[in-house]
Amino acid sequence: MDVPPFSGNVSFNAHHSPMGAFFSFTCGHFGTRGGMAAQLGRPANQDIYIGVKDGGRHSNSPLRCLPFYEGADKGEQAQVPEVAQQAAASYLVEQQANPDLADPDADKKKPKVTAYGKAQIRRHYGWGIDRWVTPDFGFEICTPFGPIADPAVSSATEMRRTLLPAVIAELRVDNTAGKQTKTAFFALGFHEAGVRILDEGLGAGQSKRLGFALRNQLGVAGQLFDTRDNAYSPPAHEPFVFMRWSPNEGLAEEHNPVHLLGSCPGIGFEVPAGKCYSLVIALGCYLDGAVTTRLEGRYLYTRYFAGLQDVLAEALMNGYECWKLANQRDQELLASGLSADQQFLIAHATRSYYGSTELLDVGGRPYWIVNEGEYVMMNTLDLSVDQVFWELKWNPWVVRNLLDNFVRFYSYHDQCGLSFCHDQGIHGQFSPLGHSSYELTDLKGCFSHMTAEQLCNWTLIAACYVAKTRDTAWLSQTKPIIDACLGSMLNRDDADPAKRNGIMGTDSSRCGSGQEITTYDSLDHSLAQSRNNLYLAVKGWATYEGLCYLETALGDKARAAEADRACRKAADSVARQLGPDGVIPAVFEKDNPGYHSRILPAIEGLVYPLYWAGCDPDGYGRYVREQVLNEESDSAHGRLLRALRSHAQSLLGDPENRNRFPDGGWKLSSTANNSWMSKIAIAQHVVREVFGLEKGDARQRAADAAHVKWQTEGFSAYWACSDQMVKGVAWGSKYYPRIVTTILWMESRA
Repeated sequence: MDVPPFSGNVSFNAHHSPMGAFFSFTCGHFGTRGGMAAQLGRPANQDIYIGVKDGGRHSNSPLRCLPFYEGADKGEQAQVPEVAQQAAASYLVEQQANPDLADPDADKKKPKVTAYGKAQIRRHYGWGIDRWVTPDFGFEICTPFGPIADPAVSSATEMRRTLLPAVIAELRVDNTAGKQTKTAFFALGFHEAGVRILDEGLGAGQSKRLGFALRNQLGVAGQLFDTRDNAYSPPAHEPFVFMRWSPNEGLAEEHNPVHLLGSCPGIGFEVPAGKCYSLVIALGCYLDGAVTTRLEGRYLYTRYFAGLQDVLAEALMNGYECWKLANQRDQELLASGLSADQQFLIAHATRSYYGSTELLDVGGRPYWIVNEGEYVMMNTLDLSVDQVFWELKWNPWVVRNLLDNFVRFYSYHDQCGLSFCHDQGIHGQFSPLGHSSYELTDLKGCFSHMTAEQLCNWTLIAACYVAKTRDTAWLSQTKPIIDACLGSMLNRDDADPAKRNGIMGTDSSRCGSGQEITTYDSLDHSLAQSRNNLYLAVKGWATYEGLCYLETALGDKARAAEADRACRKAADSVARQLGPDGVIPAVFEKDNPGYHSRILPAIEGLVYPLYWAGCDPDGYGRYVREQVLNEESDSAHGRLLRALRSHAQSLLGDPENRNRFPDGGWKLSSTANNSWMSKIAIAQHVVREVFGLEKGDARQRAADAAHVKWQTEGFSAYWACSDQMVKGVAWGSKYYPRIVTTILWMESRA
């Protein structure tokens, strides 16, 4: 089953990344630069030349390329990079001053590159393979993913396989019906110094291996095959490298194809008439030494690879295995039963997530990090709680690693008890222990503390981890932390047990004269304020239910009962807020501007018991279905469920469409134009799976189609995957990992 062509705008960037290397080959957006980058929260700055020309390598024919270089979308020919022009001028001072001494070969050095138009390109965007097809060639990038081997129990061979910091691409030119030779090439126009040719250390293969690199950190290596009938046999002709100031100059130069002053290296190959050749390309990175401060960490892959050439050689050797796994992922997504739009959103989010992942060695121990997109904050906890569904599907051990590292390094106590930091640092700089890079004192809005929500987040992650893995050994050793979380949750309601209603009502002393906020930090009071907030109240209800589950699993009946009482109080308190219009106010303070806001994240907290029920359908899951998520129940849980159903139905069925944008996309708050795609995905999952609403109907299809356009048009088309949208346009949280919440849509069909 083949991935069908993408039917929308094909001009959009995508990450193409290995797991845990914080490395991306970003490409796909017409007319802008991309390429290889490590530890960068945005697309790279290289012109990408992938294409063909008629005739042999020295022919003067113009180059036809995919439009992945600056100006390609405007019909402009590629320009010699400014840095290269300056370099050339510095060596030709007199010629610049005296036209009579001008370079006779200057015309040959000018770029002769034209781009394929959008109508000439098909893009097949699968879960593991991103493929472009033009009239002359096909180019695909494989980004396989799967479980990351746990270094505590895995062999070095297994670690090399799963931590390989490289991706595989293939450029195929089928000239079997042609009447003349064609020349194909893959080249990058760099705008930074340090480019070199790789002509050794790439291992032995069936055919010659060669490539180029930026210093010792980023590299490309290629190996040519005769792929007629998909045989992958040694070719009759060898590939070649070039490095000049433009790709056509490097290809056409007969005597000096490599000039170390050049800025545009590439790999080329001739395809005679009657042949079908494929260049298999490895794109990789290798960053040695400490890459973080305060807690000094090295990439864990440096334990298993000797250097950049080792990485590239391993990638070329295992190219077929990479392709096979990537193709397997494609087939799984195609067979999911999800719509094409939903499949796209999952595939796009997956690539962006892995582009932000980092697995370090800190003091001899593995340390898992997900960087926060363009902001590059490390292990932002309100992202972690949303990404947990993805990570528990593929890599449960990294969730345990995250939980333990927050306890060890980024927990703290305020006047109410234990909580956790918003994040662990930024741009490779670990924050002072017990403090985040984000949170500040004496603020009432953005950058204030998120103490209550982060306490909920850590606890919910722990409950999800135990539900999925049944890791009772970890749970037992973590009991003091679980107990402390329960006590802290109760105190944030009210220090006086007689006044508790199950809802957060006390700001952390870390706020000083300010007040706590939620993960919706840049919204209005409908979602930004923590105290007496509907979103956080339902999330707190789920947290108490998770604590009840954990304490029950620990055999502590007294604490389990205490958590259950708080959970039911929270359910009652929220249900009583239901208004005559069938809507629950966003903030339970009538004089607050947020009181009149209508928010879809009210239902977000339901995702956790829904997930726990699926992990243990015959045990705890039965209790969840019969009591916690049962609208027919006379319990407080039943009353909460009925209130939340009424709320969701009212917002989604609103004739004024106050929670929808004109294109059908979801608007999380009626009083704000900000929406986060990751949060929409969770709310959609709850709406469909808990309440059975908008499941496959026209409104769902319209919403999904709108959300795809949000990612593939406008600013987001360049930024590879964006979370925060303003009226459907990427405005923040770009190059972002959290949209993998979409994996929930597949879990519901598992």
